[in-house]
Amino acid sequence: MMKRKAIYLLLTLCIFMSNALCPLSAAADDSDMSVPRGEPHILIANDSWMPEYKAGEKINLSIPIENTGSGSANNVDISLAVSDPDKFPFKSNKMSYNYHTSSIDPGSTTASFNVTIPPNVKSGTYPITVNISYTTPSGSSGQASGTVYVKIVNSYRQPLLQCIDVKFDAEKLPAGRSTMINLQMKNDGDLVVQNIELRLSGFSADGISLDKWPDTYYIGQMQAGEIKTGTFKILVDREVKTGTYTLDLNIKYKDEYNQEYTRDSKVYLPVAGKDSQDEFTPRIILESYDYGTGTVIPGTVFPLTLTLANTSETTAVHNIKISLNSDGQVFSPVGNSNSFYVARLDAQGKIQKTLMFKPKANAESQPYNINADIDYQDSKGNKLTEKEVISIPVNQEAKFVLTAVEVPPTLGLDNPQSISVNYHNGGKAIIRNLSLRVEGDFEIKDGEQYLGNLEPGKNDYCDVTVLPHKMGKLNGKVIMDYDDDSGKHFQQAKDFQLQVVKQADPMPPDGSPLAVPEKKPLWKKFMIPGGIALVIVLAAIIYKKRKHAKEEEDFEYE
Repeated sequence: MMKRKAIYLLLTLCIFMSNALCPLSAAADDSDMSVPRGEPHILIANDSWMPEYKAGEKINLSIPIENTGSGSANNVDISLAVSDPDKFPFKSNKMSYNYHTSSIDPGSTTASFNVTIPPNVKSGTYPITVNISYTTPSGSSGQASGTVYVKIVNSYRQPLLQCIDVKFDAEKLPAGRSTMINLQMKNDGDLVVQNIELRLSGFSADGISLDKWPDTYYIGQMQAGEIKTGTFKILVDREVKTGTYTLDLNIKYKDEYNQEYTRDSKVYLPVAGKDSQDEFTPRIILESYDYGTGTVIPGTVFPLTLTLANTSETTAVHNIKISLNSDGQVFSPVGNSNSFYVARLDAQGKIQKTLMFKPKANAESQPYNINADIDYQDSKGNKLTEKEVISIPVNQEAKFVLTAVEVPPTLGLDNPQSISVNYHNGGKAIIRNLSLRVEGDFEIKDGEQYLGNLEPGKNDYCDVTVLPHKMGKLNGKVIMDYDDDSGKHFQQAKDFQLQVVKQADPMPPDGSPLAVPEKKPLWKKFMIPGGIALVIVLAAIIYKKRKHAKEEEDFEYE
């Protein structure tokens, strides 16, 4: 009985010493688990999570995140991957979709993104890839990735620009002369359309052609339901017979979110051929006009030079009065009247006249028409009239200002931090196709961004993440490119400097310096297992001596 108690006592002592000297043995047992104890395990939404949103809404996209581990994930970066912007249903003031949090503790939380669903997004279910990176309590890096799905419902009528009518001053286009035609264009969608190009084709040299006129007409912008006019100067050949002739109209435009659309249509033109015209009726046409430059700036005086011609080969015309009036009184005469008088114009004769005009200072960027009403008499005193249309493009001056580049006073070495680029539109014209590019002696994330259009009077900013790998002063440059309403390209740049210093060691919550772990000498590494072995040997010796003493006692007793 004494022998058995001694054995139990020795085993209990061994177990106690092992637990006291090797408390990390439990952690070793957990190493076989897929998620070690004290480490995080991040999951992104479950399969049943699929929210539904409406196009045109500003929403808070809150993605469920779950940490099923027993430790916190620290320095967490959550991002939405945008591999194809055309298939991504969200827009944001920033081109990157990042969410940062200091930690995710065990349990459930959400990552929130403030985004807009443009009205031009098609109805459907969209996959969104979510990437998460973090550090674990042990200092290692962790990553998680998953795909969530969102459903978009769109009740907006999508942009539809179409030609609803063709207008000119007679019932038919007369053969042998030029006529201004006006294509009535209507925006039948619920969204604003812009950068509109109307391209007319299908001409022939001996039929219908353009009379010194571009084949493409530009319209800056059209609101939902709005009607605007595209003007072309059409020349019908003298030998063309009476009938209806067809031209091709290609319509290209973008919505306010820079999505491009293209449509093809037909334009039908009735023509009065040579066989149906009175060849002896004299005609006065506006043979050409010139306004000096490619575009006219609002509030600036410009010269308008007109060249009028009498197309008759035999008959002179008399008492000619030309009156010029603009739609909405956009153009005002300066130093002269808006009309002038010519006493006589001989057969095949021409006359040139220059008038000064000034567009309104607040005129929007787009082409405007000036209507020329021509009243005259033939040799018999018959009163005749003609109408011509003059189209003059007006463009507000682009006044983009790259205001400032805001950088922190100092940046830590190899420490990512954001810089802000501030800018605004100080003019009355839309800044188009605005883009940003950052260059410098450091690593740059989101260094190239397309920012779209900037409305007049609007301020905005853009964040860029920089990661310096060198200390000292590092030079950088912000470059911003943009176009005005006429398509002319501009660029502005601003230099900046980063002051990079060595990253300071982190401080504990009480403000005292972090304790540096003491490096144990090599002999201490063997002290614990040596102590265990020594206890076992001593126990064996004691047991053996007691057994021997017991045997001697039994022998003496016998």
